[in-house]
Amino acid sequence: MKNQVIAKRYSKALFSLAQEKKAIEQYGTELDGFNGVLKDLPDLGNALRNPLYPEAVKKDLFQKVAAQLELSPIMNSFLNLLVEKKRIQHLPEIVDYFHRLIDEYSNIARAKVKAAFKLETAEIEEIAAALEKKIGKKIVVEFEQDTSLLGGVFAQIGDFVLDGSVKRQLLNFRESLKRGAVG
Repeated sequence: MKNQVIAKRYSKALFSLAQEKKAIEQYGTELDGFNGVLKDLPDLGNALRNPLYPEAVKKDLFQKVAAQLELSPIMNSFLNLLVEKKRIQHLPEIVDYFHRLIDEYSNIARAKVKAAFKLETAEIEEIAAALEKKIGKKIVVEFEQDTSLLGGVFAQIGDFVLDGSVKRQLLNFRESLKRGAVG
């Protein structure tokens, strides 16, 4: 819970600066780049997070990496602040929340769509178009094959769920039988 509060606070602050500078996409790309470096080089992340390393060593290490990535001055200051305030371990959550803010700003919703079988691109686009009409936002679909559904489609956008799977229909039918509502 505390991680989410920290991530939201820092993400909102950076997003506000990004709006002012009209550099929302640029900052998102730079955040992804630095986060990717920390994932690819876990020793670097460990060094930046380790409280036993002197601050001067951490700052020097960060500045070398930042120079290689050619970060903008704002992003350099932002990430340096995370290192100084010992918040760098929250970077993955900050990145996730920053991208949510970008989506919200761009009127985009991310839909998790599941089906028992692999769907063709045209079918996924058709589902996205139907969801766009229902939600009123541009939909980006993240498709996942889930054989446990048996058939049909399951879609989730945030708290909004559309479950047209055969599995759900069978569960509903079983509940109806239990209540004696069939027949």
